[in-house]
Amino acid sequence: MRVSLPLLSLLAGSVAGLALAEDLTINSKVAEVTVYPELAEITRRASFDLAPGQHRLILRNVPQSAYLETLQLELTGAVQTALSFREDGVPPRDASDPLVQAAEAVIREVEARIQAVQDEASRAKTEAAAARTAIGFLEQLGSNEGLANAGAEALRDISRMIVAEADAAGKQALEAQIRARAVEDRLEALEDELTQAEQALEAIAREDEDRLYLVVEVEVTEAGQGSLQLRYLSGGEIMSVPSYEWHLTTGGSPEVTLKRGFAVRQETGENWEDVALTLSTLQPGEQGAPSHLPALHRRIQDPQPEPKMRSQALGDYMAAEAPLAEPVVIMEEAAGGGWAADTSGPGVTYRFGYPVSLASGADIVKLDMDTLSTEVEVQAVAVPMRDETAYRVAKVRNSFGEDLLQSYEVPMFVDGKLVTLDDFAGAAAGQEFDLGFGAIRGLQLTRNVLQKSEGERGVISRSNQQEEVVEISVENLTDEIWPLRLLDRVPYSEQEDLEISWSAQPPASEENVDKRRGILAWEFDLAPGADQLIRLETALSWPEDKILR
Repeated sequence: MRVSLPLLSLLAGSVAGLALAEDLTINSKVAEVTVYPELAEITRRASFDLAPGQHRLILRNVPQSAYLETLQLELTGAVQTALSFREDGVPPRDASDPLVQAAEAVIREVEARIQAVQDEASRAKTEAAAARTAIGFLEQLGSNEGLANAGAEALRDISRMIVAEADAAGKQALEAQIRARAVEDRLEALEDELTQAEQALEAIAREDEDRLYLVVEVEVTEAGQGSLQLRYLSGGEIMSVPSYEWHLTTGGSPEVTLKRGFAVRQETGENWEDVALTLSTLQPGEQGAPSHLPALHRRIQDPQPEPKMRSQALGDYMAAEAPLAEPVVIMEEAAGGGWAADTSGPGVTYRFGYPVSLASGADIVKLDMDTLSTEVEVQAVAVPMRDETAYRVAKVRNSFGEDLLQSYEVPMFVDGKLVTLDDFAGAAAGQEFDLGFGAIRGLQLTRNVLQKSEGERGVISRSNQQEEVVEISVENLTDEIWPLRLLDRVPYSEQEDLEISWSAQPPASEENVDKRRGILAWEFDLAPGADQLIRLETALSWPEDKILR
């Protein structure tokens, strides 16, 4: 086959173009992070210059915590032809990290200053030691037996010289000691400065050394600048939890104020430096589809039980134990200083309008959001069967137009004073809920069993009986009137043979509180110095051949 010269020239030009291909190491930087309760979506970006031809873009700074199955890659200025990666045998990273070098330079500079101060203190101590040696020499000179033959005038001159020199040496030693102590006092501040510099280096160095090795093969038709965006889900220890504070203001029109924010911590293996941070209430790692509901197959058989096969028992267990899909938290749009809420689509995301930095495994960042207030009804709630005092409770309706998220160990304040830490279960928009704000020590509770008898037998039909008389007391030792809600209980039965009767004096204000059978509530105002007595009587009877449980 014969090839024309124009075609040979074209092939030569293609080969020359391929010869321009090169490997480029791309150092991408984390630019955006969306933090979920247990995962994070990382967006990395990088820009580079490319000549025409085929190239290999090598990304060496993606940490091991990246889930490569979720990897999404976007290129501009080039066309991707292949993507490969490896987890083992990754070439070492460049150790010349500017942040590490800067932190190490600070440590070296502080250590040099510490050494200079230590040298200065040593010189002062040496000067003091020399002065004390001179004093010792003068003392020995004054006791020299050879001076006994000296004349009176000579002895006076020698004595004056010894006194003058000893005085000068003593002052020199004292001044040197004072100067040495002053110099050593400077060491404490320098050692604190060194500790801070070492902590700064440790925060930088907490990044994992292990990295993935990604190679993107690209083809470039025109020379110019290209860019790369890499998005993936990241594992590691990631925490994103609401940070709440509840503040109760008492008085004529009591109200509660919620100060809210988020606490974020991450151990992805790399530091986040000035990233655009978004927090989401969604949970991508949780169940995403409804559970499988197996058909109910019933049959009859002989009385003896048929043993189940191991696989069938396991299948029934898995079907019964499969978790249900958790409800999605939906919130209305909100905005505050430096952040905004996006409620479009499922869930809600909070986008912060300022860059956030978070060192891997070292920092916990608290991001403050806004303050919400609403009027409440405050009352004392007493449970004498369990407690010795009543507790201050605020009845709240979530009128903020947003769902409130679950939070743990929430500080609870009353008129600016911290009274307790409590878990908050969360509340949907419009939902009513109670908040506990600590014990009221001046509302004292007692519950005494005055009478308890059992085992009596009827005349016509044999039966067992149990009777109990309880006296409940609430005493107000405070100087204010308290609206009080007292809770107690009586037994209930779902069996005809177990008969239960009860009476209360004064009568209960509410029965079966919160749809819980047998729970009673009394509501009344209790004046300062007053007390309230409640008498509760119950009677149970059941057949003699039965046992009460």
